Amino acid sequence: MGSQKKLAKNTTAALMVLASCASLHAQTFIEDFGNSASRVSNTYVGSSFTFSSSGTVVDGQYTVMRPQNITGSTGQAYWANLTTDHTGTADGALMVLNAGATLDDIYVRNFNMLPGHSYRVTGWRYVVNGANGGGSSDPLFWSFQIRDPATNAPIRDPATNQPLYDSGPLSSGNTRLQWVRSTYEFRVPLDCSSVGRAIPARLAITNQSAIVNGNDFYIDDISVEDTTPSGSVENACYKAVPVMGAGGLGLLSLMGAFAGAVALRRRRTDV
Repeated sequence: MGSQKKLAKNTTAALMVLASCASLHAQTFIEDFGNSASRVSNTYVGSSFTFSSSGTVVDGQYTVMRPQNITGSTGQAYWANLTTDHTGTADGALMVLNAGATLDDIYVRNFNMLPGHSYRVTGWRYVVNGANGGGSSDPLFWSFQIRDPATNAPIRDPATNQPLYDSGPLSSGNTRLQWVRSTYEFRVPLDCSSVGRAIPARLAITNQSAIVNGNDFYIDDISVEDTTPSGSVENACYKAVPVMGAGGLGLLSLMGAFAGAVALRRRRTDV
């Protein structure tokens, strides 16, 4: 009797893992800042940076606009006009940021992640004035961190109390007047009992350079991408389900039949 109960429990666990195959990837996003012809604000810009709707963009301010006439719109000749945004569209917009000495969040956005899944965070910067201003190409720094949206605190490792998902300062390099990509990759710990259950998360991109008369750059194409190979999490959890004697053959057959049904449903959906 005890063996039958344990087998039933294992079967239930296996079916839960199989059911998660219908939802392999959680919500991710890309921020390209739209294509507005006029200067606009952005909901996800951190509250420490104020929107400049017209005229100059001074320390601690930003605006979102098309890049062809930034110098004319701001009246500040040191900004650089571009023919397109980073996305490569002539009518696309980007974020113009004069970060100054404000060591705070530039961009904050919620998303969902899944247990056992891997993610890549990407952001593009175009440095106009580096760390010393005056056309300097000295490096600027920002960081990517994943937080708990309920508290805005870093998600921490219970064993060490250290942030689990923190890139640390990411340099723009000794570059100026060109797009430079920053990336940060991380993996969410696997918990087979909660496979497929969304974990609320928050991406925070934070200015890590306190510079007056410098720290001027454009931002575009911020993204969070799920890079998990299809089926890898589910396969890892299949292996974690114990198989018991002769009854294990029935369990494996049940799992195979269920997987086949899921695959058939997918094929029908794709038609």
